[in-house]
Amino acid sequence: MVVGTAAAAQQDSTPPKKPDAFFAGSVAESTAERIVISRTVSGRTEKRTFKVTPETKVEGKLRAKVRVTVRYTAGDDDEDDVATLIVVRASQPKK
Repeated sequence: MVVGTAAAAQQDSTPPKKPDAFFAGSVAESTAERIVISRTVSGRTEKRTFKVTPETKVEGKLRAKVRVTVRYTAGDDDEDDVATLIVVRASQPKK
C-alpha cells in the first residue's frame, strides 16, 4: 500500500496539462518563428500571435491571406501560445 500512496502523491504534484485550444482566421503574417492570425467576429477584428516550433505540423501551403485553423497550447499570456498544428483551409470558389 505504501508504494501506491507514493505514486498517487507523485502524480498529484505535477501541474495539470492545459488542453489544446483552437483559433481560426486568415494569415496576417508569418515567419519561421511565429504566425499572426486575424479574424473578425461581430464586427471586431482580433489578432493572435503563435510561436512556431520545429514540432509544429503544417498541413497545406502556408502563405499570406489564406484561411487556417491553428491548434495550440496556451501559455501564461498571449505571447506564449505555441502552435502545435496549422491546417490550411481550401479556398472558397468565387461566385
